[in-house]
Amino acid sequence: MSDANGGLPPDWHPSFKTCDDVSAICPVEATVYGDYFNLGACIFFLVAHFLLFGAQVFLAWRSKAWSFSIWLGIGTLFEVMGYGARIALSKNPWVYPGFVIQLLMLMLGPTLVAAAISITFKHLVLWYGTQWSFLRPRLYPWVFVGSDWISIVIQAAGGGVSATATSGGEAVNPKLFDVGSGLLVAGVIFQLINMVFCGFLMLIYMWRRKQSIKKGLTPASDTRPEDKKVKIFIYAISLAYVAIIIRCIYRIPEMQMGWGSELMQNETTFLILDGAMILIAVITLTVFHPYFYFPFISKKGDKKTKTDEADGGVTSGSMTTTDVEENATRETKVVQ
Repeated sequence: MSDANGGLPPDWHPSFKTCDDVSAICPVEATVYGDYFNLGACIFFLVAHFLLFGAQVFLAWRSKAWSFSIWLGIGTLFEVMGYGARIALSKNPWVYPGFVIQLLMLMLGPTLVAAAISITFKHLVLWYGTQWSFLRPRLYPWVFVGSDWISIVIQAAGGGVSATATSGGEAVNPKLFDVGSGLLVAGVIFQLINMVFCGFLMLIYMWRRKQSIKKGLTPASDTRPEDKKVKIFIYAISLAYVAIIIRCIYRIPEMQMGWGSELMQNETTFLILDGAMILIAVITLTVFHPYFYFPFISKKGDKKTKTDEADGGVTSGSMTTTDVEENATRETKVVQ
């Protein structure tokens, strides 16, 4: 024992295994985040996401846009759980369950929200016309959402390993710690690359459609007239998409610099580049929900489309989403 350590072993250091509350020997500065979280900010983000989740449940029931609503709802619920855990940490930064929950939930939540956006791509292609798409509509969920799942699995594994290996600001098992951190960074990088790639495919689709119509290569009967609400919906998901990409760009160096880094301990930066960006995305996707702006994505939208587009001169106007998908397999995908 050493008197300098107050009777503690020479190799003792504050960690989640040796500390359960802030004290003289377990200072808040020794935690991963180096300080108490801002309680007011945590409550604000929790309440905001909780209210949005409630609205999403109602809109899901009204719209029957189940795939979109489930991904968005779970992602929003993860944000609620993450900020709930941060509230606990704002009172006692040595609460290990709170550390693990906020780490996992706030890493995975945005990926699920991004998956909700990916769901809309298939339906937008079916709405405007499949002839300009490189992929068959049925492949969109497999390519876009499937790759989101890969990111989710990688980040979940990394978060679990890191949470197990981390003790305060130090690593109990350095090798395991490095593996967990590497997986987290890899998961976020994969998500960022995936989002940029999927967005690029949609931009190519839009460009091909615009060029085809501009050059008169596509008869008016083969494409839908511009719909103001659908255009607003596209702008909305684009804003949400960019917000999530900004969050990913922030998260990569934050994780690469390591636990307890200056960037990780800067809560203001986190609240702006992660918290605010994801809240903007969730608000946008909730306020401009498909129920209001793109009902074609839902079962009710399919039925409504039969009536609304019966005299619109659009080939797929009197069909359900499934009908359009089946016909899409017989269409030429490359515009001459």
